[in-house]
Amino acid sequence: MRPVYLAATCAALLTGCQQKPAVQTAAAVSSTPTTPTKSQPAAATADEPLTAEERQFLAQYNLTSLLQMQEKASYELMNGFFGPDHYRIEFAMLEVTQDPDNPTHYLLRGRNRFKQRVTPFTGDLTINQLRSQPQVEIPKGESNEYGQQLNRQNMYCAIGTFRLREASGQLGSGTFEGRAVIDFRVDEEGQLSLDSRNEEVGAMGGEVLLEGYWTSPATRQRKAITLVRNIMHYNQDIFEEFTIGERDPDFNPKYAKLGWDTYWQNEEWWAEPGQVTTQEPEAAPDSAAVISTSL
Repeated sequence: MRPVYLAATCAALLTGCQQKPAVQTAAAVSSTPTTPTKSQPAAATADEPLTAEERQFLAQYNLTSLLQMQEKASYELMNGFFGPDHYRIEFAMLEVTQDPDNPTHYLLRGRNRFKQRVTPFTGDLTINQLRSQPQVEIPKGESNEYGQQLNRQNMYCAIGTFRLREASGQLGSGTFEGRAVIDFRVDEEGQLSLDSRNEEVGAMGGEVLLEGYWTSPATRQRKAITLVRNIMHYNQDIFEEFTIGERDPDFNPKYAKLGWDTYWQNEEWWAEPGQVTTQEPEAAPDSAAVISTSL
């Protein structure tokens, strides 16, 4: 990803979740506090501090389960685009812990894989903004039951920063850092899940979005990176016709050479030495439903 594109995308993320008013959801219940109803003027800055109410919300609702990988399903890995050719990179968030002294701060540990090279990493993620997701726009006079149902949900957009440091001494190790966006919902029982009302804002349908740069401490070389939790629904404009097919979407064969041909494989590359994991076999899409499309 080119630096110019990255800067524009980060600005768009902030615009989508910040410059629209925070929404007081009509369906809010006592176990689900909403974010403040304060106005979000166009002049609001990205560094506007969290309010006491927002900090209380983050103390009550731990986002650990939204970030940590569940090892039984490989699709819960984070997938993304790395470097000038946007080659596939994978991240397994093996351990996520909320800082007991700061509910906005999360400690991360895991492994990533790039071109068959597996590298351990540690790092952290800090939430510095919390916004209600903008509601679905329903034209006056139209009936949109699905949109109305979405608007009644308590949906939020948490924005922050991340830093992931690869283990020193590993070939090509460096540090990933940038902006983090998490789109999530709190149901009436107080349970959290990744969800979004609109793939045009926030995490852009990726549910969790990490976007920034990798930097080599040895050469100071920089490479852009974009990671998401849900690659199939990520509203990206990096590749044209990245996925094809409707009922059972798959990756365009055009991009197989960039690492996307192994997405459906069940290789547990993230397992540490001596660790045994159990994983359900993952079925590849129905080939009959895949539409052959050329760029």
